[in-house]
Amino acid sequence: MQNRTAFGKLLCADVALKIIDRAIQAFEAAGLSNDWSLAASWANIRTLRLADGPDEVHKRTVARLEFKK
Repeated sequence: MQNRTAFGKLLCADVALKIIDRAIQAFEAAGLSNDWSLAASWANIRTLRLADGPDEVHKRTVARLEFKK
């Protein structure tokens, strides 16, 4: 269970960040303006990646559990 949780936290935040980044690229400079919430969403997801521990902590957890197998 711990393995799935750590992997899920890594994967979901990373995918969300990539999607928002691509949307910002598609909207060009407007993606960073206050007209769209993309810049705020990017900042929120980026902060979320640090809130429950840095990615490296989750990567280490996944690696340790995989090596135990």
